[in-house]
This record gives sequence, C-alpha cells and structure tokens, in this order.
Amino acid sequence: GLDLFKDFSYPELNTIGHFLERTARKSGEVIFNEGDPGTYMLILVEGRLSIFKGGEHGTQLLSHEGRGRIVGEMALLDQERRSATCVAETDCIMLTLDAAGMHRMSVERPLLAYRFMLNLAKLLSRRLRRTSGMLVEYLAT
Repeated sequence: GLDLFKDFSYPELNTIGHFLERTARKSGEVIFNEGDPGTYMLILVEGRLSIFKGGEHGTQLLSHEGRGRIVGEMALLDQERRSATCVAETDCIMLTLDAAGMHRMSVERPLLAYRFMLNLAKLLSRRLRRTSGMLVEYLAT
C-alpha cells in the first residue's frame, strides 16, 4: 500500500525485497543522529518513530512516523550527513536499503532500479511541495 511501490507487480516487489535488509530496534533506541553519515533509508514495517531537529533553541520534535513511512531517503540519494535524529518511539521493525544495495539493484536490475528511484523522486517532490506550502503559511502569519 506504499506509494513508493504502487507501480510494481508482486514479482517485482519480491525482487526489490532481495536488496532490503530487515532490522529491529527497541523502544528508545536511536536509529541515527543528526550529523551521522547517511548511508541508508528505511521503511517502517511496525512501530513508531520520532524525528527531532537540533537548533539554536534546543531540540525540536519534527514528526512522529508510523507504519509504512519512509525515512532517511535523502541520505540514500546524496550520501550527505543526516539532517535530523530518528528515535524508536516503540519497538520497531524496519526494512533498510543502503547505498550498496541500491548499487547492486542498479547493476543487476537497472530498469527496476530506475523505476524505484523515479518513485522515490516523486515522493521527495511531494514532501518538498508540502513543506514549501507550510513555510508560506508560516511566513504569512
């Protein structure tokens, strides 16, 4: 039911699954810290995450993320440092895709990798549009 995977058949999803790794984290565990090297994205299968951003006025909660959310996708694309901290709010099960897995997919299944990246770009575009709209509303007040 994820938008990222809506255009893929079951056999294609099964193939993509070979490039993902299942991980589990306990409630309260830090998944990654703001400033950490960014090497993977995650898909939250079960549980809840909290995303925090540090600033001159301390740490601020940006969002709570639930089942099906994709987190850290920018790091997969640009390999830059993490822009926020992610903490497991509850026990979590996640699927991760790291840069090496993405590279393997692009070599072994280039068309599938292209479609995956295109859907990821669309997801990022929607998020940027939403954030831009929120910024305009904030500046107008």
